[in-house]
Amino acid sequence: MRKKFGVLTFGRGSPTERELKSSTYQVPMKLSEITPEIYRERVAQACEFLEGHSREMMAEVEKQMRAQAEKLDFEKAAELRNMLEDLRRTTRPTRRFTRGSLPTTIDPEADVRALADALQLPKIPRVMECFDISNISATHVVASMVCFRDGIPDKNCYRRYRIRTVEGQDDFASMAEVVRRRYSRILLEARDANPNAAEFSQENPAEALERQSTINSQPSPVNLVRLPDLIIVDGGKGQLSSACKELQRLGLHDLPIIGLAKEHEEIYRPGRALPLQLPEDSGALRLLQRIRDEAHRFANAYHQLLMKKRIGESILDDCPGVSQHRKNLLLRKFGSVKRLRRASAEEIAATDGIGTKLAADVHRFLQTH
Repeated sequence: MRKKFGVLTFGRGSPTERELKSSTYQVPMKLSEITPEIYRERVAQACEFLEGHSREMMAEVEKQMRAQAEKLDFEKAAELRNMLEDLRRTTRPTRRFTRGSLPTTIDPEADVRALADALQLPKIPRVMECFDISNISATHVVASMVCFRDGIPDKNCYRRYRIRTVEGQDDFASMAEVVRRRYSRILLEARDANPNAAEFSQENPAEALERQSTINSQPSPVNLVRLPDLIIVDGGKGQLSSACKELQRLGLHDLPIIGLAKEHEEIYRPGRALPLQLPEDSGALRLLQRIRDEAHRFANAYHQLLMKKRIGESILDDCPGVSQHRKNLLLRKFGSVKRLRRASAEEIAATDGIGTKLAADVHRFLQTH
């Protein structure tokens, strides 16, 4: 609140001159340099936020975060990202319980059956895979794929991706790339494991994989990844359409797939103009939300990891005498700025292309920054 609105959190009424001079540590600006009208406006904005009008503020913070990331000011972008997460946690609605309305326990298998009925699937979706795209700027666009087996997370099958072929922020193209990479790899592994059958087979790839998994039920040195019974993409019509096109190119057009749009929890299905909306207390909807939220968490965790790594590496950009080539040499040897910071000047000097004087300068710089 202090950082965003620049308001004092002590005293009553208008701050005195002494309070203005002594309170600059609380807020990121000098209050003595603004007018009472501007200060009252900030107080009004803070009050609106506390009264629940937070959506506009979060949208503005997110806009600033993206702008800073585009300027490659990753430290400021990360600070705004943390502020945005704090705001979301602060304004997240809490669950209220009333007499006669007790929380229900989660029954994963029952939720899976309910989902099969709600979507009118040909069989129970024992294995489900969900994709999510995470980006703050075009610098680091990543995706996640989480797997649920019988309604429970199977973390051994989780995958994360860095988007390679898409320039800028394009969720549709990013979703297409990650779906293509995931299932083309599964088909390639299946073909390599059974090349003779794959060469002459005219079967649908999904049916061929299912038949092979049934035949090869005995233990095998090759642990093939099976196709899921249901694919879920985080998003609406655009993300779903992009994923469907890639599945069609791979011959997997019969694979069940849906898109889950977060704003109204609408379920989009191929060939259906109108979305499906399930009751809020539906076990099927709760299962989809758990899967979607887990994919979102996994993607964001990977994105934050890359952002922290990028911010750490950017410190070397400010070190005098360290060119891009020398920075690459140092990071290649030590692996990260954190390890480089722990190294002595002699250890740094042992790096090819780094002299004794430069090593001492780098060591001194990292100890003071």
